[in-house]
Amino acid sequence: MKKALVVGVLAVLMATAMAASAPQPHVPFTDEDLGSEESMWSLYQRWRGAMLPVHTSSSSHLGDMESRFEAFKANARYVSEFNKKEDMTYKLGLNKFADMTLEEFVAKYTGTKVDAAAMARAPEAEEELELELAGDVPASWDWRQHGAVTPAREQESCWAFSAVGAVEGANAIATGKLVTLSEQQVLDCSGGGDCIGGGSYSPVLHGYAVKQGISPAGSYPPYEAKDRACRRNTPVAVVKMDGAVDVPASEAALKRSVYRAPVAVSIEATQSLQLYKEGVYSGPCGTTVNHGVLVVGYGVTRDNIKYWIIKNSWGKDWGNNGFGRMKRDVIAKEGLCGIAMYGVYSVKNGHKNWSYPATPAVVASY
Repeated sequence: MKKALVVGVLAVLMATAMAASAPQPHVPFTDEDLGSEESMWSLYQRWRGAMLPVHTSSSSHLGDMESRFEAFKANARYVSEFNKKEDMTYKLGLNKFADMTLEEFVAKYTGTKVDAAAMARAPEAEEELELELAGDVPASWDWRQHGAVTPAREQESCWAFSAVGAVEGANAIATGKLVTLSEQQVLDCSGGGDCIGGGSYSPVLHGYAVKQGISPAGSYPPYEAKDRACRRNTPVAVVKMDGAVDVPASEAALKRSVYRAPVAVSIEATQSLQLYKEGVYSGPCGTTVNHGVLVVGYGVTRDNIKYWIIKNSWGKDWGNNGFGRMKRDVIAKEGLCGIAMYGVYSVKNGHKNWSYPATPAVVASY
């Protein structure tokens, strides 16, 4: 097998050097591709050829090829078995994370820490929230259709990206201008956390975005996935917020809040979410939250499946251009994967005076 691996490595290098087509978000395969070690290796070669332009796994070096292949085989079998199940509301695929074990993936692409003190404060916001959002909200809503959501990006510090997304959204709603802000500045300067140990979006939204403000992305060095010294040496116009609201821990409160503005939340990342391709994600997952995302809307499918629209930070090759749908109004009070346990949204002057359209948005049918 090792000899075959060496030969295969050369084949991969030749194939990828000749490849000129755009990278594929998911590589299709059949049961025949999983039938033997040789056919599986051929599938892996094809996957690497398709994914090399976008593949960012830190373990993708040729010296680690054999262990990458083992992880790929396990994920390919998992995807195949899962997609054969009946009555599932979503599908998995061989995306760019398919050669990483769940442990490796979680270590690299998650890292949100829940602020226990802020979670304890959340129920106190219930009365204020009810007063602000009295009355019914639309059955579906999508902030992408109202100019409040920037395109999905890729990170190794999800807490910073969910915080920045919340600020971008609230600022756009208040000002009518959607400005892409700097996650690297939040990573360097906010004190909310780091790339290695993770962090929390709560101190960013409650503190840093209010007191210091966040620079536009073009006014600060680009995201490096590394902790640097704070480099705000040149005065620039920053986006400042006027506060933040901790969302009460319920899906009903989360829905009302999402109609107010995009909400930073925490969820538990699992193997099925790692390899998510399309549809309404319905688990399996628990409530050991470890990953920060942004809820930018909600809706209902034609089959009457209620869902949240999440903006992830695993690149545009995950899900639908970096966005996904997660099942809404589940039995568990914490919501699916703990999505309703701890949400925070930003507040900016003009927010409360924003005029909501009378007609609900038409939710994208992806």
